[in-house]
Amino acid sequence: MNLKNLLTRTGTGIIYILMILAGIFGGKYLFIAVFGLITFRGLFEFYRMVEKSTKYSISKTFNIVSGAAIFGTVYLYLEDICIHALPAFLLFYLLALYVSSIFFKRDDMLKNVICSAFGQIYVTLPLSMLMLISYRYNSTLDDFHFVFILAIFLFIWINDTAAYLVGSLLGRHKLIERISPKKTVEGFIGGIVFCMGAALLFARFFPEYPSWFWILFGLITALFGTIGDLFESLIKRTCNVKDSGHIIPGHGGVLDRIDSLLVAIPAVYLYLMIVSGI
Repeated sequence: MNLKNLLTRTGTGIIYILMILAGIFGGKYLFIAVFGLITFRGLFEFYRMVEKSTKYSISKTFNIVSGAAIFGTVYLYLEDICIHALPAFLLFYLLALYVSSIFFKRDDMLKNVICSAFGQIYVTLPLSMLMLISYRYNSTLDDFHFVFILAIFLFIWINDTAAYLVGSLLGRHKLIERISPKKTVEGFIGGIVFCMGAALLFARFFPEYPSWFWILFGLITALFGTIGDLFESLIKRTCNVKDSGHIIPGHGGVLDRIDSLLVAIPAVYLYLMIVSGI
């Protein structure tokens, strides 16, 4: 990597991190704006990859707008502005897929419906869960809280960075070579160790939760974050593309930046449900 590419990658990486931090610390309205935009772009990249790599025609506009609307109706539900908007729009989306499969005569319609619905499950659902976590599981009486959201992102970043550095220095054994040839077992273990260490540090700053809670939080985030990274690599290999997009110079697309999150978020949400007894 030459100096120009390194500077470009560093600069765009800093901008991306600052945008995420603004969404986390800027209050609920900036949170909705930042992660709504990420949802929109993530869906665009997913459906574009699927459509370009197969003979199946995906209605990108309908699915992207629907995903953004679903994300927005989650906010309406959590704020008690219109609690029926979320289930109503989910039903509308499903019915629209069913109706289109009947009235549009195409041989690939079933696969079109499957790919369309999976995009919402893969991108929209986890990012909507991120909003649910910020509202439902917090340590204050506020309607919006950032601690768990911050923890998820920090643990993901630490896991990815540590896995890359340890793997580069000590990596000898491939993790799952057929999917991601560069990932190593040593890097995978190193990422988890550093992530759990960061979780212990996190417990010092947020002592309202015990150390074991944060250690398990970090472990789950690291494990399922790695699975998310591998899963997106599998999608890209299936679609025969190197990156999901080029909107972030030096880093690829938005999906390339949030791939770990898309699996880690549902895992963390399930963990919080279990430990909270809900």
